[in-house]
Amino acid sequence: MEISIPQKVLKYEAFINDVLKEQLKKTAEDLDRTYGEIAEFIQLENLIQTIEENGLGKDGLKTQVDIGCNFYMQACVPDTSKILIDIGLGYFVEYTLNEALIVIKRRINLLNRKVDILRDQSANTKAHIKLVLHGIQELQNIK
Repeated sequence: MEISIPQKVLKYEAFINDVLKEQLKKTAEDLDRTYGEIAEFIQLENLIQTIEENGLGKDGLKTQVDIGCNFYMQACVPDTSKILIDIGLGYFVEYTLNEALIVIKRRINLLNRKVDILRDQSANTKAHIKLVLHGIQELQNIK
């Protein structure tokens, strides 16, 4: 028994809405999250460069730390010669400032490659959506 054209159209529309658009949404969320990580690393890189260039932190460093929801707390860092960087899964590694800059640049490069992959995934999903929509349009023109 063959499926009628209106049923095929409904099936393809459901595929677009349930699968492809959800996939596109997930890719966009991953892309936003990755851009956020890149921004954090760039901000950290700029902070380290500022500390090194201006010789800040020799007598300690006073700063304000965001403790969440844009609430800030004053903090004092007695030794700015080393920094802890989150390497994932809740683990932190202590680096000197020069080592930290190297690690940060590598992480930014990795994240930029991830952005390229996510952009390609997004473009592929959009192409699949257009292809299915074109198929639906052809099915409706057959009538």
